[in-house]
Amino acid sequence: MLVVNPNLCFDRTLRVDAFEAGTVSRPSQVQVSAGGKGVNVLRTVRDLGESGGLVGFVAEEDGARLLALLDGEGIHTVPVPVAGGVRSATIILEDSGRATVLNEPGPVLGAADLTRLRHVVDEQLAAYGGPLVCSGSLPPGLPVEAYGALTETAHAHGVPAIVDAARDALIATLPYGPDLVSPNLAEAEGIVSGAVTEQVHAEELDLEEVRKRAVEAAEGLLERGARHAVVTAGAHGAWAAGPGLDVWVDAPPVTVANPIGAGDSFAGGVAVALVRGLDWRDAVAHGIAVASAAVETVAAGRVDRARAEQLAAAVAAGVPR
Repeated sequence: MLVVNPNLCFDRTLRVDAFEAGTVSRPSQVQVSAGGKGVNVLRTVRDLGESGGLVGFVAEEDGARLLALLDGEGIHTVPVPVAGGVRSATIILEDSGRATVLNEPGPVLGAADLTRLRHVVDEQLAAYGGPLVCSGSLPPGLPVEAYGALTETAHAHGVPAIVDAARDALIATLPYGPDLVSPNLAEAEGIVSGAVTEQVHAEELDLEEVRKRAVEAAEGLLERGARHAVVTAGAHGAWAAGPGLDVWVDAPPVTVANPIGAGDSFAGGVAVALVRGLDWRDAVAHGIAVASAAVETVAAGRVDRARAEQLAAAVAAGVPR
């Protein structure tokens, strides 16, 4: 499989007892690692015993350090060089499990950079095969249709495209027919309704209301072009819609250590299942189980394989046939 993460970064993870804006905090631990949603996807993929390649823009000023960090984790990266410096994401983790994330925007790019990215992805798909996972934010200036263009590239190779993107990029991708999108309930309703801000939190709603709203949101995503859509609702589970799906998948009960990266692990879990020949229904169930295992680990994107397999068996047993 191949993962595209256009907006790679350094992750600076700070651990504090508690965090309050406007005060002085003294982290007990500081860790710097390669970051980006696609990097987390590949961490999950590797923990599950599979492999894949990574393509992304790498800024020239400190790109060598970023590539060294990725190489140190055994992640094979094909860089698309750009001017400027690598952005940073600051993650503040409190003992309570609450997380605060500050994401820098990244170097300013343009249409010519998308052309170069698409060319590299075309070459690497020939080497790695599918699925293609498009993950994370887009750098400033990169055309908002970037993931749509990459979806076209995936389909030209006859492989599925899984797209995990923020609102505007996801909206622009839908007309290109991505094979799977997986926004949460608030994101999905915002896209379908056209609202700029949605305040709904799935955990605050009862299960019946969550299911009703998730079904409606998923249908809206399919109407806009997605081939399959999964609308996640936190601890409640997720509604999966599309050919071979139309099913509610319950999330197994877990103890949350770090919620960051759960969506990335979901994408990784689905991609691994597709590589192993599972159909979409089983692949989505596997993704839910892997995401649930991921939140039990402190490091984003990491999973315990035995725990993921245990949860996968439990989730699959509860999925209607």
